[in-house]
Amino acid sequence: MRARTRVVGAVVAMVAVGPSTLAYGASMAATAPAPVKSLGVPLPVSYFSAIELDEARGRLYVAQSIGHDLPLAVTDLDGRLLSHVDAVKDVTDVTLSDDGRTLFVAQGHDRVTALDAESLRVTGVYPAPDGVCPTSVETTGGKVVAGYVNCGAGSGGLAVWSAPNTSPRLFTLAVDYNPVLDTSPGAPGLVVAGDTGVTPVQTFVVDISGDTPWIRARRSVDGLLRDYAMSPDGTTVVQSSGWPYEHRTYRVPDLTDGEIYPSGTYPVDAAWSGDGSTVAVARHPAPSSDPDVYLYAKGATVPTYVVDFHPDEDTSYRTLLVNRAGTRAWVVTSDLYGQNLTLHSFGPAHEPIPPYTDLTLTAQVGKGKAGHTATVTSTLRFPVVGLRQVRVTASTNGGAEKQILSAILDENGQTTGTYDLPRGTTTFTARYTDFDGWYPSKTVTTTLTR
Repeated sequence: MRARTRVVGAVVAMVAVGPSTLAYGASMAATAPAPVKSLGVPLPVSYFSAIELDEARGRLYVAQSIGHDLPLAVTDLDGRLLSHVDAVKDVTDVTLSDDGRTLFVAQGHDRVTALDAESLRVTGVYPAPDGVCPTSVETTGGKVVAGYVNCGAGSGGLAVWSAPNTSPRLFTLAVDYNPVLDTSPGAPGLVVAGDTGVTPVQTFVVDISGDTPWIRARRSVDGLLRDYAMSPDGTTVVQSSGWPYEHRTYRVPDLTDGEIYPSGTYPVDAAWSGDGSTVAVARHPAPSSDPDVYLYAKGATVPTYVVDFHPDEDTSYRTLLVNRAGTRAWVVTSDLYGQNLTLHSFGPAHEPIPPYTDLTLTAQVGKGKAGHTATVTSTLRFPVVGLRQVRVTASTNGGAEKQILSAILDENGQTTGTYDLPRGTTTFTARYTDFDGWYPSKTVTTTLTR
């Protein structure tokens, strides 16, 4: 399984961006499918740190970070809240065991907690020593391994437990700052790990199958690490590291070069389908307007499915999930300030929620002496982002249109004005065009006769 903890931070540009760095350039666009836009749904949590898929039970487990005394949240696969696990709070990471029977969470910066995945009752605790703060968790070869940061121990590293209620073995000869790690059911006892927040990226394969962990392979590449995603058979790891502007893979355990999946600026996430047939890769939205997520058949260089989010949305690190068959994926986005959390779900077997525009127009005539005056109101209920401007025109008896309103909408999404009605039938037309060109344009009309 893979660590799915969101890390907020700036993406560092390592080189200037040129046309050749963009994945969805002319060469790919000629053969790849057209991008599908995804609107997503609000994620029903107050804060966010990690997400995990439990396809068999139709659940997503959502961690609400530490310091807020908030419980692990459980939603269905469409993001609707099912329950809270009140016994488990301050969770920074969550992962499901390879057999799907146990849920492990990094909790409170002082332990890993195991839960029965069916009942969500606590079944065991893996305590961390003083000064060791677990932030991420994985399981492999019958052991529990956490990446931890230094909160008094002197450095970060890996903590490895063989059983609950025992002291872990600490390993600091590989990662020692802010570890990102992943494991695979196909490579029991092996952990791929590296430190985020430092460059160049040092990637390690650590063997924890015996009593003493040891480094089986290591390599160094430029970039700023965001994610590792090991294939289910344990033979390949995809590295997302901001630069180079593509998702590179390395063979496990020797870390020699493998396939390359084009993705553009800046690679931030990757995930495999459970059957190993599909790999999904995600990129940071800035500075290009390329699509955000690409689904590839294993070993292919042209994607089979491409998804585009709104330009103001930022893909959260290590939140990409793919179902077993490779037909549906999930990812979490936020605005550029880490707020307005959104869950997207998409794929060949699950079309995403498309963007839409909700625009209305009303016009009514006053009474008495005001009977020749029309009050015209245009309301844009959705979208509620970007430059929200509506243009309203009037045309009488099929004549030329005359602009009567053109303004930035108020906090209610409305603009209102009056119009002196000539005799005859007047058609009022409201038009909205998204400043970013992402939401669909819309035109609505209404008529009055005097």
